[in-house]
Amino acid sequence: MANSEAQIYGYVEKATLIDQNLTLSAKLDTGAKSASLHAVNITEIEKKGVPYLRFTVPTKTGDYSFEGEYVGKVKIKVRSSEANPGLLRTTPIKRPVVLLNIKLGDKVRTIKVNLTNRKRFLYPLLLGRDAIIDFNGAVDPALTFTTKSKSPVNNEK
Repeated sequence: MANSEAQIYGYVEKATLIDQNLTLSAKLDTGAKSASLHAVNITEIEKKGVPYLRFTVPTKTGDYSFEGEYVGKVKIKVRSSEANPGLLRTTPIKRPVVLLNIKLGDKVRTIKVNLTNRKRFLYPLLLGRDAIIDFNGAVDPALTFTTKSKSPVNNEK
């Protein structure tokens, strides 16, 4: 934790993906280590010899195309119902990870975000402990939407 006092966030906040100025509801989950974003059509590309991923974030108002620097894969433990209903999963799954610029409240940070299909989930963006620490934050589960969002549109699907 940084030297300054932690910012208290609710368990759900508005977060903006800076590259497309796309504001989404994000669940702040201290039980998850990494951040996760609902993304489809994930393809590998290269920019000046650096690996990137191009992907689409579908929303109610349209599909938003993004590119993020690929930084590897993360192993995620998932409940069997997430991976495949009715199938007990004994090994973690691997998800691609990119760097994204995300704004939470008045702070912008470049964080590692894994990409996956979160269509079944209520919130398209999950910010885990690593991201919460990057934002020098703490979560009060009794609160929601404590930050002011300048986005006039709810872009969630």
